[in-house]
Amino acid sequence: MTTRPSLTRRTLIQAMFYGAGASALIACGGGSSRGGTVTPAPPVDPEVPEPPVVPATQLPLSAGPLAAIGPLVQSEVDGIFIPEGFGIRRVARHLHNPRTGLPDPLGLLGYHWHIFPDGGAVFPVEDDGGWVYVSNSETPLGGGVGALRFDADGNIVDAYRILNNTRTNCAGGATPWGTWLSCEEVTDGRVYECHPLGTPSQAVAHPALGIFRHEAAAVDWRTRTVFMTEDRGDGRFYRFRSFGEVTSMTGQPALDLANGVLEVLEVEGFENGGYQDDLAQARLLKKVRWVPVINPDQPQETVRTTLEASTGSAPGTVFRGGEGLWLQYLPEDAQPVVAGSPNPLRAVAFFACKGDNRVYALDIDNDQIEVVFDNEQLIAPDAPFDDVDNVVVSPAGDVVVAEDGEQMRLMVMVPNQPAKVLVQVPGGGSELTGPAFTPDGSRLYFSSQRGPSGDLVATGVTYELTVPAAFR
Repeated sequence: MTTRPSLTRRTLIQAMFYGAGASALIACGGGSSRGGTVTPAPPVDPEVPEPPVVPATQLPLSAGPLAAIGPLVQSEVDGIFIPEGFGIRRVARHLHNPRTGLPDPLGLLGYHWHIFPDGGAVFPVEDDGGWVYVSNSETPLGGGVGALRFDADGNIVDAYRILNNTRTNCAGGATPWGTWLSCEEVTDGRVYECHPLGTPSQAVAHPALGIFRHEAAAVDWRTRTVFMTEDRGDGRFYRFRSFGEVTSMTGQPALDLANGVLEVLEVEGFENGGYQDDLAQARLLKKVRWVPVINPDQPQETVRTTLEASTGSAPGTVFRGGEGLWLQYLPEDAQPVVAGSPNPLRAVAFFACKGDNRVYALDIDNDQIEVVFDNEQLIAPDAPFDDVDNVVVSPAGDVVVAEDGEQMRLMVMVPNQPAKVLVQVPGGGSELTGPAFTPDGSRLYFSSQRGPSGDLVATGVTYELTVPAAFR
């Protein structure tokens, strides 16, 4: 996933302008020419200190092309509102066979789509140019993961299970080596790794990634790290640093998810259970540090309760109801400078918290964080955000945030500005889940977790939004 370099922040533009000016002066010899001689530039006085660099208060983030979408129009599919020129279709409904579209509650024709579809991701298939969309089932009975196999033209050619007999599989994350990490949102929840083209028997549990109400996961190969959210009111934000590499079930090099250290994030000034109440301050960049998780092999809810009873606090800053998580990578030749920080902006972890309707941006290499999307960025005076949920970043750099509750929108985040609505599903009472783009950005899959799966049943439906070339 990539995005454009930011040219929207005044400080970055000034830095580029002054840098270009200095280069021009050096190229011209630093002075005027007279009588065939060149006046040398005055020497630098080592006793005169360089002017101090003012540290950035916000990350130099940019919006993608979807920020330019216009007003929504009502489609002919379930009354869903989408931008003009976009398209939408149903691709799967609970208790229906995705290949035929016909009801098949007993699964006699093959795999019928699962109940309560939640987090998902798209995986390209090199053999035929198609792709697979995987989707969790957020139910306590059976849970697991289902998959839709598409050919190069977008036709569904197969549907099947890749994980069985787990509980309340909420979100998760794709790995760089082509597998899906499915997360259980229960007190003793674990992370399971699945093969998008495989079978449930190939799935592997990774307890070293922690025992807690897992929501979402994201992998950064360069730092050998898996980032994870926790869906609790007093939840934390975690990372697992792997100690080595293995060969994955896809045959590709992978991080060793059995051996490493589990850590929890602490925002400077809000350690040991602190929470950033002041939203204006939370919007400003703050340094973070990582501390080891205490008793990582035990349910973290229980560990925190015990620690708070005995010492009054437990490690980690509180993130209220951690939800979706996705990494955005900036092109190597166009990574903006973060003033006052040692590293350019290479990778950003965006994650949502439904308890306070915030989306955070974590600068991975510089260990700093800010709120970039919150409930004061109203789309309309009477339509504040309602339970932000899953997050996805498009190949063109658009950060899309899903919403639960009555409004049920997919919103395009415009950093530190009002959001744009990409999709609105009428009716309320459900959750928009599992947003995921195809590698070329031409299709976006998402589900209404309790959407209309039949005349009298509302147990889940999955859609495909087609994106015109101008917006990708």
